[in-house]
Amino acid sequence: MNGNRHNGRGLAVRFGLALCAGTAVILVAGGYASLRMQRSHLTELVETRAIEVADVIRRSTRDAMMRDDPGEVRRIIDAIAEHESFERIRVFDARGRITVSTDPGEVGALVDMDAEQCVLCHGADRPLVRLDGQDRTRVFQSNGERVLGVIAPLHNEPSCSNSSCHAHPASVAVLGVLDVQLPLSLVDADVAASQRQILLGVAIAVLALLALAWLLTWRMVLRPVARLTRATERMAAGDFSARLPAGHHDEISALADAWNSMTERLGNAHRALEELNATLENRVEEKTAQLEQAHRRMLLVDKMASLGKLAATVAHELNNPLAGIATYARLMRRRSEEARPGPVEPAEAESRRILALIEDESRRCGNIVRNLLLFSRSPTVRFTEEELRPLLDRCVMLLHHRAELSEVSLTVDVPDGFPKIECDASQIQQMVLALAINGLEATTQGGQVALIARAEEPGWITIRVQDNGRGIPPEYLSEIFEPFFTTKEGESGVGLGLPVVYGIAARHQGSVAVESSSERGTVFIVRLPIRQPQPADAGAPAREVHVS
Repeated sequence: MNGNRHNGRGLAVRFGLALCAGTAVILVAGGYASLRMQRSHLTELVETRAIEVADVIRRSTRDAMMRDDPGEVRRIIDAIAEHESFERIRVFDARGRITVSTDPGEVGALVDMDAEQCVLCHGADRPLVRLDGQDRTRVFQSNGERVLGVIAPLHNEPSCSNSSCHAHPASVAVLGVLDVQLPLSLVDADVAASQRQILLGVAIAVLALLALAWLLTWRMVLRPVARLTRATERMAAGDFSARLPAGHHDEISALADAWNSMTERLGNAHRALEELNATLENRVEEKTAQLEQAHRRMLLVDKMASLGKLAATVAHELNNPLAGIATYARLMRRRSEEARPGPVEPAEAESRRILALIEDESRRCGNIVRNLLLFSRSPTVRFTEEELRPLLDRCVMLLHHRAELSEVSLTVDVPDGFPKIECDASQIQQMVLALAINGLEATTQGGQVALIARAEEPGWITIRVQDNGRGIPPEYLSEIFEPFFTTKEGESGVGLGLPVVYGIAARHQGSVAVESSSERGTVFIVRLPIRQPQPADAGAPAREVHVS
């Protein structure tokens, strides 16, 4: 900021100095030309006066010269020379001898014909001639001052050449010269005074112009530039609200308008970039989550496919041996009971108990094998229009005794006028039974399991199986749909129920989601289309997991 202000002051100083220097040069040049003109004019006035005075002196002394009375001529000249405006007055004859002079010491002296006052009439090779007005004056230095000399030739008049007293031949044009010298000190003093006045005027004009230039520069340039500088610093700091006030319709105002328009566009662009950046981050996070979910789904599908193949192979190999073991164990236990009815020895009772255990465990293994077969198969799905309420009522009827034994309430909530859906009724029943059984197992005495159906969005229905049991730990929610994953430690579950539910929802082009917490229990949300899409429109099911 300080640097910018210093630059602004430097600009004003340079502009003011340049303006003042240019003005001073112009004024000094004009003053110098005016002084020269004034000096020339004053000199011309003095010359004109000197010529007139010389003519007056010549006419005044004419009579005395006609009488050849040098004393009268001297008195007239001395009387005129008493005036302070004369430096010296003298008269030369044709031979250059001073006959009369206000300086008595030079009377009778000869002057050099090549001198300044003689060379105008006498050249090296020319006779005395007549002089025009402009050739009668000269300026020279005397005692350090300028002196104006005027030569007035004394012509040989007819009255003089025909006079009996001192006649001169008519061939002689000039009889002598009257030399009048006037000091130019007054002229020089006036010129010097004018010069001082001009210099003072130039100084005052320069100072006034400097003040005016500073005022105009500050008002029209420096102040707008300072505003622009401050606005630029604010914008550089990230403040795009800096605006310049609108002024008159001039270049500075146009610059302010352009600046305001530019800052507004930059502010809008900056805000748009920030919004885009925030939106882009959110979109990247969403897409990343979707990709991770799709990746997990693909892994699950691959795992389920691989396990399905393995399960089909193992199930076929184990089904018959397990069935035989269960059958022979039951047969041996019955024969023992038929052979020895009533109380038996402890050893016999232990054998019967072992045979019953073998039979039960064989059946359990058989159930596992059947689940493996259900998991590995891709059964043919037969879609028909079905009422959902009878399906859910049938599930409640099948689980009624189990719910009573667990002292858990099992209810159905389907609104009137619920739409029919295209589905495979047996698979939907199997799916609801699996979810309801999980809810009954997770709910303690006095709890509740509810089957709720809703049509909350066009073209789709939802089946909610919710309980207020112990809930699913959050760390298990992302794994519950994987095969053989179970949280029922020490129980009969083998971890194939939810994968089967997931597969049924997938075959119906739906999705299954779970929300669970230890305070509110667990709710499984199955989302199914009312009308099954065409095979070309069928998409992969979506699995959602919510932790609360």
